[in-house]
Amino acid sequence: MNKGFSLIELLISISVILFLIVMSIVSYRSFEKKTELENTAQHVLATLKLSQTKTLASEDASAYGVHFENNQYILFKGDTYQASSPDNQTYQLSNHLEIHNIDLADGGNDIVFQRISGRANQNGTTSLRIISQPIKTKTITIRSSGQIELEASLAECCTTNRLSDSRHLHLILGWSIQGSTTLTLYFPDTPEVTTNINMADYFNTEQTEFDWSGTIDVNGQNQELHIQTHFIDALDTILCIHRDKDKNNKSLQVLIDGKDIVSYTTDGTAIVGLWGGTMEIQ
Repeated sequence: MNKGFSLIELLISISVILFLIVMSIVSYRSFEKKTELENTAQHVLATLKLSQTKTLASEDASAYGVHFENNQYILFKGDTYQASSPDNQTYQLSNHLEIHNIDLADGGNDIVFQRISGRANQNGTTSLRIISQPIKTKTITIRSSGQIELEASLAECCTTNRLSDSRHLHLILGWSIQGSTTLTLYFPDTPEVTTNINMADYFNTEQTEFDWSGTIDVNGQNQELHIQTHFIDALDTILCIHRDKDKNNKSLQVLIDGKDIVSYTTDGTAIVGLWGGTMEIQ
């Protein structure tokens, strides 16, 4: 009785092993590229928000913006992009990625933020994608209000079963809202609706608690919200936002004294803002 392997069996075994190795490498490289796409998109988002923050802070008494090209994006100082400026901060994309679509209102490649208001000079989108997998994209939306959002590709949205339930959010801000004066609810609807709330009316005497709830009419549709604190001291705040998806169907940006805390898409997906600290979905 022959207990060894035949040549055909050996070749089949080797082929199976090689196939598994190749598939593992392909899968890893695909995962690596998707991670790179996500990280790059987050960095573009952070760069846009940084230029907005620099503008609001009137750093060097100047406005700031971001210039987009196919293989790079550039944080620049001033009202217009100058390629030769020594103040430019250039970020090159890896050779796996490209900015394939720059769709801004004026047909240009620049987003510039306005001093004092932090609004953008125009609105539009810019998208990144994996060159070898063009269906894998990340799109950043810039609104004229200054709101900036990162959206996943349609393919990703349709292939995941995870539901993000953002009806009850905790935001650990890392700074105190004691002394803050204005809570702003901005609805980028058509037309836009902005509601400013005098925070002094909803603090307790020691400003260790804040509790506001209300209904906002956004072009004929009521939006019901409850914003309160679980903790405030002189250094930190835990802010709680209740936004029931059954009673809210409009995009929303929440700001305190002009600081971007959190934004919601129409379906309730929450995106933490520059000043929103750490977000926890309850």
